[in-house]
Amino acid sequence: MATSSLTRDAELLALYTGMSYQQAFQIAGATPRRDPLIPRPAPAQELLERWVLRTIAWPSHDPVYPWGIVWARPERKHLTLRIDGEATAAEFARVLPPRIDEDRQLLGIPGARISLPDERGITVSLLGTPARVRIVGVASRVWREVLAAAEKQAHEDENQVSCQQTSPWQRTEEEQANACHLGALSVVRSRRADDTAWLASGVLRRVGLWRTLGVPLSTTSWTNPMNPGEQWIIEHIHHAVPEADRHDTFLRLLTAPGWGLPVQVTDTWCSCERGDAGCLITVTHRAGLAGELQLRFSRRTDPCTWQDLSPEEHRPREGLTVRVKPWMLKAVSAAAPVSLSR
Repeated sequence: MATSSLTRDAELLALYTGMSYQQAFQIAGATPRRDPLIPRPAPAQELLERWVLRTIAWPSHDPVYPWGIVWARPERKHLTLRIDGEATAAEFARVLPPRIDEDRQLLGIPGARISLPDERGITVSLLGTPARVRIVGVASRVWREVLAAAEKQAHEDENQVSCQQTSPWQRTEEEQANACHLGALSVVRSRRADDTAWLASGVLRRVGLWRTLGVPLSTTSWTNPMNPGEQWIIEHIHHAVPEADRHDTFLRLLTAPGWGLPVQVTDTWCSCERGDAGCLITVTHRAGLAGELQLRFSRRTDPCTWQDLSPEEHRPREGLTVRVKPWMLKAVSAAAPVSLSR
């Protein structure tokens, strides 16, 4: 790979994933020229990534980075996520492990099991599959503490039972039943997740893009049932800054062939010219796969409306904004289209 091409690809990979340029440069240099730097994973891996984003979709704390994720390192067979500190680790420890509540309802990721913490972090795996998501960013001691605290609270305060403790090597009856549950619109719950896993996984692998919109204040998301698939809604509240107060650049990056998601804009409600506080964009798969993504860009220009963040809370966010260089838009626009199938 020519040096100029390698440098270009490394900067784009860093832009999309949030990784440092040095990390991205090493990956770009080691990847065969014809292989995508943000590959689409196998179905089981894709599904696990969908579940990870689904469980952390609406953080109960107020992470500095969108969803508390500093960067993602996407590979075909697994994914690594770096989180932004102990509060996010505690959130992940609370929501990722599958547990059964006193009403026999399943919480967390069905079929997921969490490894013992080590110096590399923790690994979330999906029983019966090779799917893995590694989560790094805090010390193993912190992981042990937050996992133990989350388990104690779930058991003693909320009468929840850990699926991992009762059945470490196979799915519990509740986990198996959850996959077959006939939910809204009379669609099997597991089928809805399977059909739209490409969307959530693709978003998670490109988590760095949200930092191109301005200073991130809050990123929340949720799903609604569709037939087929599901609708994902992501609301990104941000402090608009010069050169980063419009969503057009974000959408060009998100839909860029070979780099973004294989989606097209199908509906737009834009209030930028009127100076209103928010815009709404809907995208769907170009080849008609199930699911849609609704993006809500909510801008805050008055310091009094920055979600009551103190100066000490707002300051760490100010340095997160990433400027999109003009050549980047030209480069992704000129990228060769990739196959929409696996």
